[in-house]
Amino acid sequence: MTIHYGMAQWQHPAWVNWLYPTSLPTAERIGRYSQVFSTVEVGSTFYTKVDDAQLLRWYESVAGDFRFSFKAPQTVTHRLIERPWCDVQQDWFAFMLSLQPLQAKLGPTMLQFPAICDERALDTILALCDMWTLSTPLSVEVRNLAYFDKSQTERRFLTGLSERNVNRVVMDSRPVFSTEAYCESLVDAQKKKPRVPCHPVATANHPVVRFIGHPDLPRNEFWLGQWAAKLSQWLSEGLTPSVFVHSSDNIAAPTLAAQLDEKVRSLTPSYQKSLALPQSQEQVSLW
Repeated sequence: MTIHYGMAQWQHPAWVNWLYPTSLPTAERIGRYSQVFSTVEVGSTFYTKVDDAQLLRWYESVAGDFRFSFKAPQTVTHRLIERPWCDVQQDWFAFMLSLQPLQAKLGPTMLQFPAICDERALDTILALCDMWTLSTPLSVEVRNLAYFDKSQTERRFLTGLSERNVNRVVMDSRPVFSTEAYCESLVDAQKKKPRVPCHPVATANHPVVRFIGHPDLPRNEFWLGQWAAKLSQWLSEGLTPSVFVHSSDNIAAPTLAAQLDEKVRSLTPSYQKSLALPQSQEQVSLW
C-alpha cells in the first residue's frame, strides 16, 4: 500500500531549518526534500523548456523510489486552442522525448487544461492522451465547469480517460474558498486557484489529488478526514495515489500532508505511514 505525498515545490524559505538546514546549498535541497517526500509537482516545465542536463541533475539527486510529476508545456495545454494542431503535436512529442531518460523516476505526468478548454476540446484532449508514448502514468486536469456536470460531458470525459488508462487529476480547492480572503495569501490563492467541484473519481491506477489547504490549519480537518477515507478506499482497491498538498502560502503544506497521512493510517491498520516530518530544528541540524 503506497501513497506518494509531495508538494508543488521542493524548497521554500519557511522550510529552512526545518526540512533542510541553512547550510545546505540550494542545489542540494531537492535531495533532502526527497528524504521526506516521495514525489513533487514540477511546474517549471509548464513555463519553459528545461534543459536536458538540468532534468538529469534532478533525476540523479533523488533516490530510486522518488517520483517526479512534470507538467506538460503550456504550448500544449493552455495554448491548445489558438495554435496549429501540428505545432501542438510537435511540442508534445518533444516533451515526451525529454522525459524518456527519466522514466524510472516518473510519477503521473500532468496535462493541465485551462477553463477556456470547454467540452469542444474533449476530443483533442483525448487525442493527446492517445499520443502518450511513455510507460509511465499520465494524468489530466480540466478546469472548465462542463467537465463537472455529472452528465454527458463528464461521463464522456471519464470514460475516455478510463479507456486509455489515464488518471483524472482531482482538484480540491474547497478549503481556500471556505472563508473570506482575510489575509494576503488567501487573496492570492482565491485569484489563482480554480474554484471547481471536487469529484474524487479514479479513472486509472494512479489517481492524482491536488489539495489546496486553508492557512488556518484546524479548518482543514473536515476535508482531510474526507480524503483519508477516500485514500483508504483507493488503497484497498489496489490503487497508488499521488497527493500534492498545497496551502494558500505553502508554508504549512508539509504539516497538512503529515496530518493526512496519519488519518489514513488510523483508518487502514495494514497501511504503513509514508510520511515523517522532522520534529525539530535540532534534529534537522543533525542530518
